[in-house]
Amino acid sequence: MSTKTTFKRIALVAVAALGLSLVAVAPSSAANNTNLNCTTASTITDGSACSTIAGAANFVTVTAATLSVYVVLTGGAFSDGTTSKTLAASGTANIMTPTAGTITASGYAITNGVASATAQTVTITVQAAATGTTLDHSTAYINTTTGSAATADSTTLSASSTASATPRARITVTQYYSTDTATVVATASTKAVVVAISGAGSVSTASNGTVTGVNATVAAAGSTDGVSDFYVYSNGTAGVATVTVSVNGVVVSTKSFTFFGALASYSVVASKTNIGVGETGTLTVSGLDANGKAATLGTVNATSGTTTVATVTATDTSGVVTVTGVAPGTSVITLANATSSATVTKTLTVTVSKITAASVALAFDKTEYAAGEKMTVTVTALDSNGAGVADGSRNLFSSAGITSNVGLQGATWTAAAAVTVVAGKATFTAYAPLAAGPIVVSATQGAALDAVIAGGTAAVVTASASVLSDGIAQSAADAAAEATDAANAATDAANAAAEAADAATAAAQDAADAVAALSAQVADLISGLKAQLTALTNLVIKIQKKVKA
Repeated sequence: MSTKTTFKRIALVAVAALGLSLVAVAPSSAANNTNLNCTTASTITDGSACSTIAGAANFVTVTAATLSVYVVLTGGAFSDGTTSKTLAASGTANIMTPTAGTITASGYAITNGVASATAQTVTITVQAAATGTTLDHSTAYINTTTGSAATADSTTLSASSTASATPRARITVTQYYSTDTATVVATASTKAVVVAISGAGSVSTASNGTVTGVNATVAAAGSTDGVSDFYVYSNGTAGVATVTVSVNGVVVSTKSFTFFGALASYSVVASKTNIGVGETGTLTVSGLDANGKAATLGTVNATSGTTTVATVTATDTSGVVTVTGVAPGTSVITLANATSSATVTKTLTVTVSKITAASVALAFDKTEYAAGEKMTVTVTALDSNGAGVADGSRNLFSSAGITSNVGLQGATWTAAAAVTVVAGKATFTAYAPLAAGPIVVSATQGAALDAVIAGGTAAVVTASASVLSDGIAQSAADAAAEATDAANAATDAANAAAEAADAATAAAQDAADAVAALSAQVADLISGLKAQLTALTNLVIKIQKKVKA
């Protein structure tokens, strides 16, 4: 039997095995191929996978090992145009790679003239272009830490507008050739990068500020390992800068950067409305420029107009001024950027009150509620001067806290003595019960009440309201009110109709009088006309008689 005939029979056996679905494709993570390998350079050391670039005459080579191998291609063809062939031991074959895609070579080892039912596979990845030569996407980040590449945008993007050769921010642009963020475009294949700035500031590719302008460019093939850096500078103009980053003529990212001017005003946030005697509060000061943008704060100098009421820290550079309550009352606090001849000042009044209460009260926001309606209960604690008790947690009630005579859904008060008040007030909510009837909330005065501190009896404070019967009473009241409104509207309409009738009657009388007067005038005219006709007739008769004579 000839070798050619033997190979044909082997091929038939292999095809039969394929037809019976006996092929098992080994995963790419399988052990090194022992029968069929890709001998073209590949990142896979065992040769079970390789890659190449698409081209009309490009190909990869597969090699049989120590056994003959029957090879079947999926997604490609050999150089002779076939999609299957048998390779002798150590034999090779070229697989053409004209277009991008994936080709799979399945090799069935032949032992004693019998092809294996299990294939070893070689996966061939055909790329459209060489690795690192095609731009897929780019990223651009801006960071105020200029000493290193920007890998993320800074949370706060602002700086003084004072002209400086020291960069205020750094922009890092990276070009990638795949969808991941690890494989950069090779230097020679990078595209041109343009960074433009408008509104304020300038940009440059230099970190020393020697040459800056409204545009900075890195030419094609100029981004080392796919990366280029740009620097943002202040040029004395305050305002918001818009920074636009483009790669290969396409906008990649737009950033906003604020250049703030000199300090022009203060913004202050007080931590407390009422500061307690012997306690402290803070004034958090922020600096603003003439455009209302954050500016460098500098040193804040603080003074209290009435030091017997409150004192303050004299100077601060952190933006936090501490106020200490001395005695009940008010004091005007002045903040300034200098101790004399200040150019920026701000005044505000602080209130100091006692930390114990002379009275405490509970009150509902309404006297009647529909079933399930939201209710608000306000706690009011006043000191002996009639001012709200100082802000903070105060033991206004006994440990039982606020209680109710009926079960309430969603009550936000707790069974605790302490109540956190602001300017002597605190609010709680609950929902009215479904059953009609009175609601009473109550609490016993606590350790922060003057009377209790003096050894007196802790009084009970209450607040009352009622729940309407399923809303029927309220509905009836609403219906009655609507009926009253309708009656009033009807009365108004009747009055208007009567007035219109009176006006019509008067108009009719005026018309009748006018008609009567006109009739009298017509009668007089007719009577006069008759007399004239009579006289004319008599004259005609006389003339006729004279003519006959």
